[in-house]
Amino acid sequence: MEQAAIVETVSDRTEADEDGAMDATSAVLQTLGERLSEDQSRDLAAELPADLSEHLTTGESGQRFSEEEFVSRVDQRMETHDVTGERAATAVMASLLEEVDGRERDAVVDQFEHYGFETLLGETDADIDVSERSPRER
Repeated sequence: MEQAAIVETVSDRTEADEDGAMDATSAVLQTLGERLSEDQSRDLAAELPADLSEHLTTGESGQRFSEEEFVSRVDQRMETHDVTGERAATAVMASLLEEVDGRERDAVVDQFEHYGFETLLGETDADIDVSERSPRER
């Protein structure tokens, strides 16, 4: 997975220019890194280009916060005002979920479902359907 491809996909989904898409991607990855466990952040970071992976591992991982707080943190971190935190979160999450290894995708989806982020996941256009997963798959 290449950084340029991820940023281009985020740009397409958010209708932001390249700088805005990179800003959104960085903000979402940093917030995601805070939300996931340290192991999950490190595993996901290993699948990303170095310039993006560092955003996942810079903050304190394993924090417990709501979906609303997730979006709020993304909003606060973004310098661009052309994209909302929710739109950035769904665009970046969808892009990552489409590109990462199935095991990592499942780990991210499971973590987000466990803490009530189904709405955010459901708003992505990634090929996941949180309503169709059985308890065994969680």
